Amino acid sequence: MARGGGLFLMLIGTGLISAIAFSGDALVNHTVFFIGVGVATLSLFLSGRLSQGTPTRGQIAALAFAITLEVTLLVVTARTLPQGTMEHVRWLWVSVVVGIHFLPMAWCFGPEMLLLGGACIVTAGVGLLLPQVPYEIIGVFDGGLKLGVGVWLFVPRRQPRG
Repeated sequence: MARGGGLFLMLIGTGLISAIAFSGDALVNHTVFFIGVGVATLSLFLSGRLSQGTPTRGQIAALAFAITLEVTLLVVTARTLPQGTMEHVRWLWVSVVVGIHFLPMAWCFGPEMLLLGGACIVTAGVGLLLPQVPYEIIGVFDGGLKLGVGVWLFVPRRQPRG
């Protein structure tokens, strides 16, 4: 499942970086990002052709759990953040949630997801703790993490000899 997940991450990372690069203000216009999310979601239909085997029931269960966890945490976050919360702070909390949901995905896509999840949580935490850092810097770094780990997962792994 790693290659399909890698393609998804590459497209999400590219969408995030592109949204920031083309909008000039990532907090006002996220159209490019959402197009990237849509294209990335469509890429999941290619995952069967990209996979290097059949996913186990455990992998499918872990993926379903991770997605359910993400949706649940996004709803909780949306309901608990005060109404006047600035948009960049909301996006940083979304990044924390996305990082958390990457952790159980290690079962599906490999230990690289633990690194990505932890890095996304830390990056968003830095943005929350240092509000003077422009969101665009945090967003590009976060997109770069997703793009980089996506490439790492997408490139076919060599099988050990012997």
